[in-house]
Formats: sequence, C-alpha cells, structure tokens
Amino acid sequence: MSRTRQPGTFPTDNGTAELSKDLDVADGWLLRLDGVPNSYVDLDDPTRLEFEYVRWIGDVLDALRPAGESLDTAHLGGGGFTLPRYVAATRRNSMQVVFEYDEQLVALARSELGLRTTPRLRVRVTDARRGVERLPAARYDVVIRDAFVGELVPDHLTTVEFAEQVRRVLRADGTYLCNVADRPPLPVARREIATLRAVFEHLLVITEPAILRGRRYGNLVLVGSNAPLPEQAVTRAAARGAVAGRVLGTERAMELAGSAAVLTDPLEPA
Repeated sequence: MSRTRQPGTFPTDNGTAELSKDLDVADGWLLRLDGVPNSYVDLDDPTRLEFEYVRWIGDVLDALRPAGESLDTAHLGGGGFTLPRYVAATRRNSMQVVFEYDEQLVALARSELGLRTTPRLRVRVTDARRGVERLPAARYDVVIRDAFVGELVPDHLTTVEFAEQVRRVLRADGTYLCNVADRPPLPVARREIATLRAVFEHLLVITEPAILRGRRYGNLVLVGSNAPLPEQAVTRAAARGAVAGRVLGTERAMELAGSAAVLTDPLEPA
C-alpha cells in the first residue's frame, strides 16, 4: 500500500508544492515547487535517481569510496530528500545533516514522502550558509549544494567566501558538489567554476554535451576538492546513464570558465 496520500498541492513557507504520482512506478513521486520540478522520490527504491543531474551526483558519490563505505555528508537544500535517502541506502553508516530553510517543505517530506530522521540523518530548518558556518571544522567528507529559489541558487551560497566555509568543514580529501542551472552562454556556471577553482585545486564539470554546445538550458554539476578526483570512474558512469553526461577535468573546466570573475560577498557598508 502506498505510504503517501493522494497527489495534490500543499502550501510551503515560500510558495506552493505539488506532488504528482509517477504512473509507471509503484511508489514514485515528483515534487514541483511553484511549478518547477524539484525532486523525484521512489519510496520503494531510494537508489532510483531519476533526474539526470541527481544521477551524476550519485555517480560521483559512488566513485569517491568503495561500495558501502561511509561518506559523512552535509546537504544544502532538502526538497524531497532524494540524495540523503540515497546515501542512507548505499552507505548506511554515514552521518548526514540536511539544511532546509522551508519548514513546511520539511513537514511535507515527513507527512507525504516518508522522511524519517535518525541519529545518522538529521534535518535542520535554517539557511544553508548559517548552518555551514556553525559546523565544526574537518567534519564532513562531502558537501552537496542543491538549493534553489525558483531557477536560481541564492547569491550568498555562490561566493568564494562561502566556498571557503565549505572547505573549512570538509576533511582534507573532502568533496564539494554544486548543482547549477544555466542557459547559453553559461554565464552563471562560468563564474561558479572560477569561484570553485579559487578554493579547490581539482575540479570536475558534468553536464550534457548539448548544454556545453550552447544549445539549451540545463543543469551542470560542479565538483571541487583539494584531493585528486575520480575523473575516469565518473566519466564511465556518466556515459552509461539514460542521458549521457560529459565530464570535464580541471583544465577543461577552466577553459570553459575563461575570463569569468570570481564571485564575492558584497562589501559591508563603511
């Protein structure tokens, strides 16, 4: 029997959420926020990653450590909590924290999408930057930023000062993953790549070839670390997906960034 109620719309602190049933999957659900697809959750199989960019993030997570080995992870943005469920299912001993600023969205995930917090999966209703700033240093293996207001990542989560805070909470070989949505000629992604490179030695960019060619709007996953990244393993995995992804290493990523400027916090008033 389904563990959710019927499809419908639900108020959140910042708009309207809509749950739609996937007619092809017994307990699959699509979450939209103000009409924008946000998350897909299969309550019977938390390893099903339906959105291509989420699958690419999963490919990176799979490649970072041997199967089943823990990856302590901080998630910036909750939505339907697809990736926290994935980590909990594939790496059961991982410690996770999720920062989601929309309290009603968290309540919806609990009541309609079966979210259950545990000592290994904690949820904090707060702004992601504030949450990261309060974390202890060198605590996490992975930080995943998948936080949007509409189609945009909040500005204060894109700057070099924030990336430095992320680096602070990561362990020495930790990895930062960012979901970016952009359209040709990729002005947002180019500046975010330049910003990550100012903080992390190694980069990967994962996206569809058509997006790199400037043919359409879509998602790019940016990956930064001060340890070498598993580029070959991620490249193989991304190529096998239902939507084949292309992977750029550090040098090619910086070619894509070109002369884009690093993003910084606004200057405080004198």
